[in-house]
Amino acid sequence: MSGEFVDVGDDVQIWASSSGEGPTVLLSAGLGMPAQTWAFSGLPDALVAAGFRVVTYSARGVAPSSAPPAPYSVHDIAADAAEVLDHFEVNEAIVVGYSMGCYISQALFDVWGGTVRGLAMVGGLRSSTIGVVVNEMELELLEKLGHVPGSVSLFEQLMTIPSAAILRDDAQVANWRAMLTASSENVWTSVDGQHGQTRASYDWMRLGEPTVERLADITCPTLVVGFGDDLFFPATQSQEAASHIPNAQWLHVDGVGHGGLIFDPERRATDAVTAFCRTL
Repeated sequence: MSGEFVDVGDDVQIWASSSGEGPTVLLSAGLGMPAQTWAFSGLPDALVAAGFRVVTYSARGVAPSSAPPAPYSVHDIAADAAEVLDHFEVNEAIVVGYSMGCYISQALFDVWGGTVRGLAMVGGLRSSTIGVVVNEMELELLEKLGHVPGSVSLFEQLMTIPSAAILRDDAQVANWRAMLTASSENVWTSVDGQHGQTRASYDWMRLGEPTVERLADITCPTLVVGFGDDLFFPATQSQEAASHIPNAQWLHVDGVGHGGLIFDPERRATDAVTAFCRTL
């Protein structure tokens, strides 16, 4: 995927790309998720084929973007996304967030002067206590050790990305372990990047976000997708949160964990987001 660096101020450069022609869709990724990872979901290609221009970016802290000193806030990352949209001369966009990208998508309303035509939030609306505990664990390791050991990251991924059925099958768990280990190249620009993004995620949850008031202020057409085996963002909690958004559709995708956007062989979330964008 070809891209370019966007100067967002304070010596911070954000790697971003634009592909396709038509109405713009901005994709905001999850914690530690490089922009290129979207390709594995099939969503960018599906949107381009449907007649959209797709803008992606690697948030501050994720390679190859800059990693200024921690801490960061969700609004800092959203402000970077707004600068990316301005760089590509976008005045109106459909916004799609996955996992922590859902936080960023909501904060974009506060920092961007353009118009959000529609909002899709996938696997990331209302976090669980497990999500809070994992962020606390990572922050403590970063502060005490200066890094998060690879074995800890692997365990976290194994327990959250696959479905519950896979986790009950030891042979499949072994296969997932090999796959995740093989693909465990460092996604972070530096430890500051991991620390900054993790702190942003933790502070958002600790402050009780998204509040009912924030959700009620989202007036554009909205799609919320929850995954049945998602430990970080339980579907029941995200569905309840979605009920406070005035113009929201809810989709429950069963049989997949937090990685359901990428690892669902039926690509139900990808198809739903693409169909939603075509209605706008």
